[in-house]
Amino acid sequence: MAQNILRNYSTKTFCKTYFIKSSFSTRASGGWFRSFLTPAEEKKLYLGITSAFREKLVEQSNKSAQSYSNIIEHAIISAKPIPPKITKMSGGLSVAARMEQLRLDLDEAGQQKDIKQLKELQFEMDKNEFMTVAMYNRLIRAYIWSDTLELAQAVLRNKLRERGLLPTTRTFIYLIQAHLKKDQLREAKDLVEQMKQLSLLTTLRTSFDCNVMMSYYQVCGNTDAIEDLWSDIMKHADTIKPGPSLFVHYVDYLLSTRQQDRVIVQTARTFLSRQQDDVHLNLHQYMTWIKAIHILTNTKDTSDTQVAENLLFYLIKNTSSSKSVWEKASEAIEDITNAYLKEDQELKIITFYYKLRKSTSVNVPNEVFRPQTMRTIEKILGRIEQDKEMITELQSDMTLIKA
Repeated sequence: MAQNILRNYSTKTFCKTYFIKSSFSTRASGGWFRSFLTPAEEKKLYLGITSAFREKLVEQSNKSAQSYSNIIEHAIISAKPIPPKITKMSGGLSVAARMEQLRLDLDEAGQQKDIKQLKELQFEMDKNEFMTVAMYNRLIRAYIWSDTLELAQAVLRNKLRERGLLPTTRTFIYLIQAHLKKDQLREAKDLVEQMKQLSLLTTLRTSFDCNVMMSYYQVCGNTDAIEDLWSDIMKHADTIKPGPSLFVHYVDYLLSTRQQDRVIVQTARTFLSRQQDDVHLNLHQYMTWIKAIHILTNTKDTSDTQVAENLLFYLIKNTSSSKSVWEKASEAIEDITNAYLKEDQELKIITFYYKLRKSTSVNVPNEVFRPQTMRTIEKILGRIEQDKEMITELQSDMTLIKA
């Protein structure tokens, strides 16, 4: 039986192999055509097939060409004409020169509250294609300076939409600030909602914008939003570059809500680490930080007293001298002196006093030192005279100060 199976398998394999080989051989040699067609008939059939193929190819190419032609023609007919690039304006001024002059004209008209002039400038802006959102923002600010908030609002509501221009963060910030000054909270909320829809609330990247939004959140009583905003400011501090105004705004909020002292202390430390010496503090900013110094000198962390001292020197160096300034400085000096006294840091008191007296950047008048402060200093000096080790340590500190 096994032999029969093997024989049958071999026969089938042989027949299959033969059929394939013979078929391939026949096709390769053209024998199949020769079985049915004469050479003349075979040539005629070949020419007929190739001719039909060429006709079909030409027909298909014509359809494609016509289709492309229709698309191009439709695009040309429906497309808006491209305006020529404007390099000159009436009067021979270049666009860049006129834009710069327009900025100056808008600012001047706004500061002078010249509404007629602002309307004329807006008319010029509306008829020119090269106007940007930034220029319209300047127009909005000028209208606000002129106490015509309704005209400023109309620029956002009508003109930007007509020109197909998308408002920016600054567009809304100018208007929100103006409405807050007029106690128009509902209108401010509408603008904030529009900012939210445009995803502009998460892209506040200037100190001015953050200041306005902090004011808005304070009016709304939204403490969570204030904390989120401050966290974002610190996260992007290198970009936002928060200055004295923004820091004081936040510290004012902390003081008004009686936040934990450590938050104020940390804010003071951050403020000192990020400030430049070429700034000028106004009286309100100065007074706010004096309050912070009082907190710094009443914590359990002794290092906070040194922060308070550094902060005081920064304040009196960058604030114009006045009676009010020195009265508050006198309070801060006493707070710092008492804090060092509690910490048993008598040498730091003398060093602090010496720096106030001898510093070339701070000219402190005599009346700033209260009688109680001077008595404390005299007692310490009396003890130092009898202690050689204290004298040596004090002399070392003085040398460092002079260096």
